[in-house]
Amino acid sequence: MGAEAIALAGLLHDIGKFTLRAAVGGRYSWEHLARGDFGYKHAMLSASFVEEIVPAQWRSLIVGAVGYHHRPQKRMDRIVQLSDHLSAAERDDGTQDDQPRVQHPQQLLSIFSRLTADNHEPDETERRYLPLRPLALTEDAIFPAEAWNEPEQVWRAYESLWRDFYSEAAALKRVHEADGDLPTYLESMLLLLQRYTWCIPAAYYKNVPDISLYDHSRMTAALAAVLDRADVDDGWLSRVEKTAEKSNQEIAVLIGGDISGVQDFIYTITARGATPSLRGRSFYLQMLTEAAARYVLRRLDLPITNLIYAGGGNFYLLARPGDKERLTQIQQEMSRVLLQQHRGSLYVAVAAHLLNVGDFSHAGDRLDGSDGIEGGISKAWGQLHGRLQEAKQRRFSELGTDDLANLFLPLDHGGNEERQCSVCGLEHQGTTDQGTGGDNESQRKCPPCIAFEELGKELRKARWLLLREEPLPALPVSLDLDMAPGTWSDTLAALGFAAALFAARPNIENSTKRQILLALDDDARDALVPAAKVAIGRRLLVNTTPLLTGDERRALVESTAFSEADTRELPSGEEPVKPFGVLAYQSRGIKRLGVLRMDVDNLGVLFQKGLGKNATLARMAMLSFAVSLYFEGWVAALADEINQRGHRTGERPHQRLYAIYSGGDDLFFVGSWDAVVELAIAVRRDLTRYAAGHPGIHASAGIALVGNKYPLYQAAHDAGEAEEEAKSLRWWDGRQWRRKDAICFLNEPLPWAQFGMESEEATPNRSTVHGLMHELDETLVLGAPKALARQLTEFYAEYREERQKRRSVQVDSNWIDRPQRIWGRWMWRSVYTLKRLEERSKNQLKPQLRALREQMQQNNYQMIELLGVAARWVELIQRGE
Repeated sequence: MGAEAIALAGLLHDIGKFTLRAAVGGRYSWEHLARGDFGYKHAMLSASFVEEIVPAQWRSLIVGAVGYHHRPQKRMDRIVQLSDHLSAAERDDGTQDDQPRVQHPQQLLSIFSRLTADNHEPDETERRYLPLRPLALTEDAIFPAEAWNEPEQVWRAYESLWRDFYSEAAALKRVHEADGDLPTYLESMLLLLQRYTWCIPAAYYKNVPDISLYDHSRMTAALAAVLDRADVDDGWLSRVEKTAEKSNQEIAVLIGGDISGVQDFIYTITARGATPSLRGRSFYLQMLTEAAARYVLRRLDLPITNLIYAGGGNFYLLARPGDKERLTQIQQEMSRVLLQQHRGSLYVAVAAHLLNVGDFSHAGDRLDGSDGIEGGISKAWGQLHGRLQEAKQRRFSELGTDDLANLFLPLDHGGNEERQCSVCGLEHQGTTDQGTGGDNESQRKCPPCIAFEELGKELRKARWLLLREEPLPALPVSLDLDMAPGTWSDTLAALGFAAALFAARPNIENSTKRQILLALDDDARDALVPAAKVAIGRRLLVNTTPLLTGDERRALVESTAFSEADTRELPSGEEPVKPFGVLAYQSRGIKRLGVLRMDVDNLGVLFQKGLGKNATLARMAMLSFAVSLYFEGWVAALADEINQRGHRTGERPHQRLYAIYSGGDDLFFVGSWDAVVELAIAVRRDLTRYAAGHPGIHASAGIALVGNKYPLYQAAHDAGEAEEEAKSLRWWDGRQWRRKDAICFLNEPLPWAQFGMESEEATPNRSTVHGLMHELDETLVLGAPKALARQLTEFYAEYREERQKRRSVQVDSNWIDRPQRIWGRWMWRSVYTLKRLEERSKNQLKPQLRALREQMQQNNYQMIELLGVAARWVELIQRGE
């Protein structure tokens, strides 16, 4: 039995649980169960599903391993049984022996409800559960809430899920029965299970229902694939299952990959052609991550089920213990490709960590007898992460002497302007003149940069992504750095991979090559039809790209406020990507770009310690998927929503946000500065709801405001420094000092609790910067003099100066129970100014000004810190209006 077949058996071994909860009968009678043929109802129903739905050519290969995994009769049955047991090590008894078991089907508990984070323990009274709905980027599908009260509602949801799943599984059978391809069928079934079982608990009767059937099944499949090897016989399986020797028995190896050089690769380009090129470069890095992960799988002859996670420049997979020795050669092969194509600017670090049986159990079961807070897998994950960081510090060290010598040779001609690219600054033999830009200077571009720009343009309206495995090429014995680097597609091809984007659904019905067609939005997913050689599914991708419409172009050309140089740089073609100059011009108030960088706080600690003794492979996989679903999925929905808004109610909206990347646990956006700030607020606000209200799950952000000609690498650096300011902020939450969970905007780091996370439609919250900004803006709109914002800003500047003096001499260093108050003349001056203005104003303004004055006087006049930032914010909004 091949790796794909045993993986398919592992993938479907518990599908009968889905059937059982949907109250669907199978083809076997209960007499088979009474005789003990299957052991459990769900095993019998799993076998029935295989008999009905799996194409005939593979049915007989796996039905025994699926149906008899609780009553094994053959070696393959025992492999699936052991894989199931190892994967199911995450299950813990959620009830006491004298308490009743849960009888009716349950919803899946959010993985965030099980985490310890930022000194906050899981709160069983605040548990949140996922709705029983197919995976889709809608609020009612992915946001956890309180459990449904009515068992009947749960039953109906399971029935609906099963009906749609069964229909699509039957369609897969029809196309593969005549001329099927097992790897394609396996990947299609994996994607189908993700869509429908990502929200279904693998167990609930006497367990906490916090592991999805999807993650339990795919980890069982991965383990089955690595256990199906020559040294695993019946005796080995028996010893591992039944004797004390099992604890130190090597089961698998956890392999990780991490692409380094990403930031320099994206940021270090000029503004010329930057907008389409940026998106193309970012998307290419996502494809490179996918290509590298699949390259390792193919070299190790492992199925797609063994890919635990790929995204954000990282990948993790499960392999056989003996595969660890092959990694050095595989690493060399990928390094030669990247050195040839990118001259050392990009590198894929690869590391491995051996896993034994004890690693799949709780911490107390480990050989050293420790009962530390880390589960075996989280400890292994942390050690693997450390090895990846070490590998990144020794880039290309795995190469031989001759290859390493090439790293220190001078490249190109050094100063040949005719070959120097105006975008990336590198020399290339194929650099060509692309005409003049808005500065009337010649623009020369190399083939790789032209290809990235074309890729960025294709992404504008892409709705489908077609991936294809190409024959693995014969690798060169040595590098030839005299040969010019190829384009992004050449790099992927050297790794046996290809990718193409489509705005219209491609015709795949008669494909003769093995491919994967992935929809980039939910509607496109509904339009997919399976084919014998093409797996189909959904791909999460933040593809927010602002397009320049014909009406916008005409308005810009006619505007006297839009510079002549920027007008000359307007791109041609049908709805091209908006240049930075347009995004800055379409900002409200001051014409600036906003650059946002943001990520989850303490994510490494979260993976290594957040699950404590409950950390297992399936839970780690669930946590990875949950975080990526937010940053690779929901962030796109938030950005698209903001792109549909006008500056004010009733105004025509403009697309003003541009996603450079969003994946893993972080994001990088460029756009009109005011839209970028609103995006940061929305991302942080919804993260709390998405993370089941967990107070320890939060993110920090940094925003830089720059001109549209400002170098991108410097803007990215500025935003990165702002983010670090936010993460370094020490702030008082009313009970204790805390760090992180903050934003740095206008060079002022503030905790989100003070900055504000309310939506644009909400009533302004006078206790936050965001709410005060809207209130002050409304006051000016109603007729208050614009000088008011300037005066408040000046008072705030006095306060900041005094605050900085105190910090420089560490006056607050001994205040450990609360922050120290800062007193100064800005207090009475601000109150006096607002009082006088109130007395002179019309009746409609008096309540607004009185509210601002009273707000200033609250909490010993400490609101100056918030109102001052709000005033600076309003100044930027009012400038130019």
